[in-house]
Amino acid sequence: MKQEKIRSIRQSLVEKMEELWSIADDTISQMKNTDGKYADPFDQAAIESNKFVELACRNRERQLIFAIKETIIRIDRGLFGICDSCGRTICEKRLLIEPMSRLCTACQEKRETSNRQKYGRLGINDISRNHAC
Repeated sequence: MKQEKIRSIRQSLVEKMEELWSIADDTISQMKNTDGKYADPFDQAAIESNKFVELACRNRERQLIFAIKETIIRIDRGLFGICDSCGRTICEKRLLIEPMSRLCTACQEKRETSNRQKYGRLGINDISRNHAC
């Protein structure tokens, strides 16, 4: 992959990470500013339930921030686009669709096949045939 495309991917990852940090900061501010006085227990339960969902979403975003940071480090170290398992180059199409891919299509499929055999069902993260190279 050309360095220009890699720089573009890096920049978009940095922007996405900054956006996620901003959302996290807004959530913290909103939760700090929420008054603890509610009209009745049902209102309190609804607010607490909403907070739980919000925190679950932020946790998922925290994991995404971590994956983005790892990808940026891989780019900076010249490891971006190299499969963690076999060391072959990950195809450009796959990286453009999912820049945080750490496995080539063949190794990802092996992992998913192994997981299906182990757990007996399709996983959430199964690779789409549309993304295959």
